[in-house]
Amino acid sequence: MTFEINMRCISCKKQAEIKITQAFCSECFLRHYQRRVEKMIKKFKLIHKNDKVLVAVSGGKDSFSCADVLWQLGFDISVLHIDVGVKQCTSPRTKRVVEKFCKERKIPFYFTSFEEFFEIDDINKFFKVAKRPICATCGMLKRALFNKLARENGFTKIATGHCADDIVKYFFKSMLAGDRDSILWLSKLKPLTPSTHKKIVTRIRPLFEMLEVENLAYTKFRNITVAGCVMCSYFQRKDKWTEILREIDKFIPDWKIKIARTLEKIDIQLREKRKQKEGLKECAICGEITNQEICAICNIKRKI
Repeated sequence: MTFEINMRCISCKKQAEIKITQAFCSECFLRHYQRRVEKMIKKFKLIHKNDKVLVAVSGGKDSFSCADVLWQLGFDISVLHIDVGVKQCTSPRTKRVVEKFCKERKIPFYFTSFEEFFEIDDINKFFKVAKRPICATCGMLKRALFNKLARENGFTKIATGHCADDIVKYFFKSMLAGDRDSILWLSKLKPLTPSTHKKIVTRIRPLFEMLEVENLAYTKFRNITVAGCVMCSYFQRKDKWTEILREIDKFIPDWKIKIARTLEKIDIQLREKRKQKEGLKECAICGEITNQEICAICNIKRKI
C-alpha cells in the first residue's frame, strides 16, 4: 500500500492518494470500498430489511471498518465491545475510543468483560488452565459471548470484521498442518454462516473480500481513531505468516481476494461434512450449544 503517490485516480482522474490494487483519491476509494461491501451483502443476502445486527468491535481497523461501513449503508446496527482481560488487547482507552465512535454516530453501545459475563474470578487463571494459546482461548470465549448476548437481546445477525487476510492465513495454516478438523472449519468462515440451531445466531462477514490494508486505508480516510490489540497490530505484527503474505503482496496485490473467492466456492463441498460432524447439543451445565456433553468453557471452569 502506498499513500500520496504520483499517479492519477482511476475514477475521477484527480491526484491519487493511495494505491493498493488500483490508484484512487480518498473520496473515490471510500466510494469504491462501500460499493464492494454493499455488493457482497447483496450477493450473499447477508442482511435483510428487518435484521438487527450486532457488530463485534475490538477497537482495531477491521472491526471499526465493518461497523462504520454498515452504518454508512443505513443498516440497523449496534456495537459490542469486550474487555478480554489481556493487557495487550484491551484497556480503558480502547473502551473510550469505541464508545466515542458509537456516540458520534448514535449507534447503541454494549460493553462487557469475560470475567463479568462468564462469572470468572480470574480470567488469567482461566487462560492458563485452558492449556491452549491465549488467542485461541480468547476466540472461543468471544464466540460464545457474541452468540449468547446477541440471542438474549433480540439480534438476528452477528457481524465481525474478518477479511480476506484472515481467511487466507487460516487456510494456509490448516493445509500445512494437515489438520482435517481445521480444514472443515473453513466452512464456518464463509461470508454467511447460517444458524443451525435455535440457540445459534447467524454470523456474517461483510468484509470477506476486503484486504487488511484496505481496512487500514478506510479508517485513515474516514478519520476513525483506532485502538486495537497490540498483539494483532498491523504495524507491530512480526510473525512469519505476516511476512510471507506481505512478500506475495508485492507481486500480486489482489491474490488474497482471489483465493478467498475460490474458498467460498469450494466451501459448498465441505458444508455437509461439517454438519454431519458437529452433532450439536446443549451443554449439560450452562445450556449453550456444544458438540460434547459439557462445553469447553464449562469444562475449564470445572478444572479451576
